[in-house]
Amino acid sequence: MQIGIIGLTTSGKTTVFNALTHGHADTSLAGSRKDPNRGVSHVPDERIDFLTDLCKPKKTTYASVEFTDVAGLSKGEGKEKGFSNEFLGHLRNMEALLLVIRVFKNESVPHPEGRIDPARDLETILAELILADMAIIENRLRRIDESWNKLADKRKELAAEKESMTRFHQTLENNRPIITAAPTSEEIDKYIRPYGLLSGKQILVLANIADQTDSKEVERLVQLQTACAQWNLTKIIMNAQLECDLLDFPEEEWSDYYQSVGLEGSAATELIRESYRILRQQSFLTYGPDEVRAWTIPIGCSARQAAGKIHSDIERGFIRAEVMSFDDLKNLKTVDEVKKAGRFRLEGKEYVVQDGDIITFRFSV
Repeated sequence: MQIGIIGLTTSGKTTVFNALTHGHADTSLAGSRKDPNRGVSHVPDERIDFLTDLCKPKKTTYASVEFTDVAGLSKGEGKEKGFSNEFLGHLRNMEALLLVIRVFKNESVPHPEGRIDPARDLETILAELILADMAIIENRLRRIDESWNKLADKRKELAAEKESMTRFHQTLENNRPIITAAPTSEEIDKYIRPYGLLSGKQILVLANIADQTDSKEVERLVQLQTACAQWNLTKIIMNAQLECDLLDFPEEEWSDYYQSVGLEGSAATELIRESYRILRQQSFLTYGPDEVRAWTIPIGCSARQAAGKIHSDIERGFIRAEVMSFDDLKNLKTVDEVKKAGRFRLEGKEYVVQDGDIITFRFSV
């Protein structure tokens, strides 16, 4: 799973990146950064912890989320000159965008607009995405019209693309991101990813706070929540600087620090959970003496498709899947007890994998 982190300058998005990936990317504003920061966050999973304790494998592999932190946006960038090919290239393959919105106040890091206004900043970022996408689509529609007579043998494909692009353009004209037009998976693969249509990706909003017990900050959070509701976007709250600072302390001490600023805990777990939800992803598990591992797959994935996630040879030579649910194993303690209780199943290639299924694939090559 790949998520792109974007935000206005001074929003603290690189601090968010460091908090999520336990990284040490430079957060200074000196100079202009062209190359993105890239890092990985491992997905906490008590099911993997349980299987590791049970199997004592040589290796444990959690599911992971890849984050890409690009250079900060400036107001007017999308409209005046459009996003650069380099910028779009960094985000083209992202499955979702994390919009970092500044809620914290820091006199030493003034906001470019002179005051903190999270609702305005959200509107600004979405407007930049919409305007940039509109320019791309208008250019593509012109090219389709120009190619209509020259490429008579491809009119069916051109007509399908024009229909999709026209629908997207109408959505943008109504000041709504393309994602609200409910693009199909085929449209995402054929048009949204290849052309770098950023508003066509799933979007999460992260409110970067300093102290949720501060009344003015709470007021700004309420305003941001209202704006998110108007755009039908999910908001997650994070104190990114605190989460970075806590990486130098023992984990058992973290909860006291979070409570002191009005938070229940790290925002990373909530962010990953919401990412799985909006992208309709889930995990199945494999186990053995060599490795316990979580594998991320789309909801609705068949057993044979899940096998291909491990290796294409397993998908091609699929015979059956030996399946038990994590809850059954946790309740009954051992695989033998799961079998005795009749909860161990043999499933065919069309079986729809469920979140938390523990699977052993049988195959022939």
